[in-house]
Amino acid sequence: KIVSQYEPVLTKGFYHGRTEAMRTATEPAAKFCKLWLDADATSEEKLEAMREATKYHSAGIKLAASGQGIERHLFALMKIAEKNGIPTPNFFSSTAYAKLNNTILSTSNCGNPSLRLFGFGPVVQDGFGIGYIIRDSGVQYSISSKHRQTRRYARTLKQTLIDMGKLLQPLNSVKVASDPVPSKTRMNAPIKEEEVLEGYDDAYGETSDVRRESSESFDSRRPSAEFARVLRRQKSVSAQDLSTFGELIVPCISNGSEGGAES
Repeated sequence: KIVSQYEPVLTKGFYHGRTEAMRTATEPAAKFCKLWLDADATSEEKLEAMREATKYHSAGIKLAASGQGIERHLFALMKIAEKNGIPTPNFFSSTAYAKLNNTILSTSNCGNPSLRLFGFGPVVQDGFGIGYIIRDSGVQYSISSKHRQTRRYARTLKQTLIDMGKLLQPLNSVKVASDPVPSKTRMNAPIKEEEVLEGYDDAYGETSDVRRESSESFDSRRPSAEFARVLRRQKSVSAQDLSTFGELIVPCISNGSEGGAES
């Protein structure tokens, strides 16, 4: 079911700027949701619909942040009219405007990584309040409601995100290797292709196929002896040449010039 959704967008680029409303229930988003639930839709169709919905949403975010939104403007006009006894247009009492402002899904992102948890309550009786923090290791949600099945919604959201991650897996499956600190001989050896295509996105060392020289050479008590062999910088000059740097540059004052220097 597609319902009214709300996401605040910061307008801190303006003096005394606060927020503008971004309505995430867009036509491309609705198309993506319908395709996602269509058993006959292919992964390519779902992925393309996701991209289009994301691009449309990003464009709306930019418009709202640059002061080109409409909801705060309309709300201010309505309140000014009410305060001064001015009749308001029928638009503000229409069914469409009332349905738009009956926000079932009220969502907000907090970008402060130092917070451990962030959340708020629903804004309507039959709605959800969803606060989330995007971290390096994942997305943390706080979901609340008064009379809805909050736990069921959280489980559904979790599984949906897992399924979306599987759909995107071919786009982020690049991996790098993790090896014990090698000897000088190993450091000077050319890096093989298979050594730089394993172990990516494995911050906790849980990848089972990470290449090691032997099980005996790895000491689990010394995790600091691990490093990623991704790219090794080649030496451009020898140590002997490097030791002579600075000795071949002799500044001198040229005759008849003020502060001029030649080398």
